[in-house]
Amino acid sequence: MQTDRPLRILHLSLATDAGGLSRYIIDLSNAMAAEGHEIIVAADRGEWQPRFDNQKFRFIQIPLKSELWLFRKCLKSLRDELKNTPVDVIHTHYRRATMLARKFSKLQRPPILYTLHLSHISLRFPRNLFTDFGDHTHIASEDARDWVINEGKQKPDRVTYIPHGVDTDRFKPADLTVKAQARRSLQLEDDDVVAAFVGRLDVPKNEEWLIDLAAVSKAQLPKLRIVLAGDGPHMPMLRDRIDSENLHDRVRLLGEVDPLPLYHAADALLLPSAREGFSLVCAEAMACGVTALRTRTSGTSELIIENTTGRSTPIEKDAFIAAAMDFLADRNKLARMGAAATDRVRGKFGF
Repeated sequence: MQTDRPLRILHLSLATDAGGLSRYIIDLSNAMAAEGHEIIVAADRGEWQPRFDNQKFRFIQIPLKSELWLFRKCLKSLRDELKNTPVDVIHTHYRRATMLARKFSKLQRPPILYTLHLSHISLRFPRNLFTDFGDHTHIASEDARDWVINEGKQKPDRVTYIPHGVDTDRFKPADLTVKAQARRSLQLEDDDVVAAFVGRLDVPKNEEWLIDLAAVSKAQLPKLRIVLAGDGPHMPMLRDRIDSENLHDRVRLLGEVDPLPLYHAADALLLPSAREGFSLVCAEAMACGVTALRTRTSGTSELIIENTTGRSTPIEKDAFIAAAMDFLADRNKLARMGAAATDRVRGKFGF
């Protein structure tokens, strides 16, 4: 695209739901707006709608999530709102959003850029009928690039690898005073082994594995405290399990909170996901000096140097729990890996 003026970019997403995808859209949109580009975000309303209000970009509500595959209302909303506003690029963040972009682009014909936030998703029939990776695909990890080329059948020259970045001015290591304050604010003791989880409590995060870990490690890790920050549809199930298995002294659910104090309080991050596209949470925690144990999903090879910045395991519950019990057993080693994790992220994955 050749242009000597700022771009007008339309982001299409499913909804303003809680999680890293919404944060990515907000951060990217504000950064592009600060560069002089005009940004429009269109999505259904979700839990994080207040975070999308009063930003540097314009927001258009469309019923893309609530109306499922019926795009008529979405198209009408976009046509009405943008009839005198030609768009230069449509940046999409879900397969459903890309399908809507195809219909809308017939009117204005802008190119479609699709950011793949979760790789290794199902492409079997009938999902393959509803899969569209745009005119160009942005991926954040080398594993995701290989997958979208080999399984998604995208041409290599239509795929661009740009890993996500971390705001290293905000996410930085805590000194001993800040760490102690963070622990006190979360009612944690200095000698607790604090394992953090940050993310949406939903598929495909496998956060229920952490409840299993808390239950089976009582004898081996009596001071283990697993603290989960985030919300989602699995919250009631997790609360019920904590109640029924009497794990209140070992597992805490913080709900939707700023994760920075938890990163500062933590000895390690546990990430048992079935799928990731990169894991911004993992990069943030590592930037704060927190080592990570994560399943081998996309983004692992970028962030984890085995037994140096963290560890990885197969995507299998028993293997993850066994690795976690060994991983969390030596706090001095966790601290050493945390220092190496900081150097890696701050050296390679800043904005």
